[in-house]
Amino acid sequence: MAPRDFRAELRREDPLRREQGLPPAARARVWSRLRDSREPKPAWHRRPVSWGLAASVMALVLVVFSMRAPSARALGGLEVARASADLVAREDATEVVIQGGEADLLDSARGITLRNQGPLVVRREPSGVRLVRGRAEFSVSHREPGALPAVVLVSGGAIEVMGTRFTVEERGAGGAVTLHEGVIAFRRLGGEVVPVRVGETLAWPVVEAALHEPAPPEPVQPLPLATPDPKVAVSRVPATPARAPSAEDVLRELEVLRGRREFEQAARYLEEAMRKQPVATRERLSFELGSLLTYQLGDAQRACSHWARHEQQFRRGRYAEAVQRARATLSCEGERGR
Repeated sequence: MAPRDFRAELRREDPLRREQGLPPAARARVWSRLRDSREPKPAWHRRPVSWGLAASVMALVLVVFSMRAPSARALGGLEVARASADLVAREDATEVVIQGGEADLLDSARGITLRNQGPLVVRREPSGVRLVRGRAEFSVSHREPGALPAVVLVSGGAIEVMGTRFTVEERGAGGAVTLHEGVIAFRRLGGEVVPVRVGETLAWPVVEAALHEPAPPEPVQPLPLATPDPKVAVSRVPATPARAPSAEDVLRELEVLRGRREFEQAARYLEEAMRKQPVATRERLSFELGSLLTYQLGDAQRACSHWARHEQQFRRGRYAEAVQRARATLSCEGERGR
């Protein structure tokens, strides 16, 4: 038997295989291998080190973001709308202290935005935003008719605005406000309202010099002499009278009540405080009470009666001109008390 020629058989069958093609299973395996060879592997699969590098970069981004987080949060109830890269700020009790850089602080409820111009201390209070120390530019959104004005509190009183732009500088021992746009009204601690127009600058002191004048000493009544009883040892210790609040204490409390718009309570507080003050400081408190009745409460009857008593008690007083203006505003009847 002649041996088989396998090569000849394969050559004969080769055209038939080409005509019929590969079986489905084999063709699927071939295509799968071809596809895997053409498609690139994922970067993390080809280079495992690159995944660690990406994680490091992500951690660095998170650290940088956390370091700048104060620019996206609130400080002392004020939203930080914008902050420079070098901003250095902190919350100190209820105050916001800016030591470096620049920021826009927003009180969205009242529509007040302030931008510091150097180091600044500011505090959000129930009646408004108080500039404790520093210099800032304020922008107040327009208020609807009938709405209460936005209030910026300073050492010398309160700035009431309905929508405007102005710069305030508070030095702790005085300050000034300069109006750039709109109209503002400055309400002094004494209740007098002073309008400020565009381009004008209004300055104020913290406390008038008269408050620092020493009050005359109260006369000391000698104690009656008593015959001591030799059988009884008595230790006589004179009772220490309760200290009345000073005029400065009264004015600070008055400012707080005015800021809360508790005007009637402020009037009662002044009436009680005047009874405990010496004559040297009683005139100032009397003037404050009259201003409160005239401008804040608008009670013409009580105010006119008070001004009449004030002029009778303090003839040719230091507030004579202001009293006359208040009486003219109220159209009080009768001549100046003499």
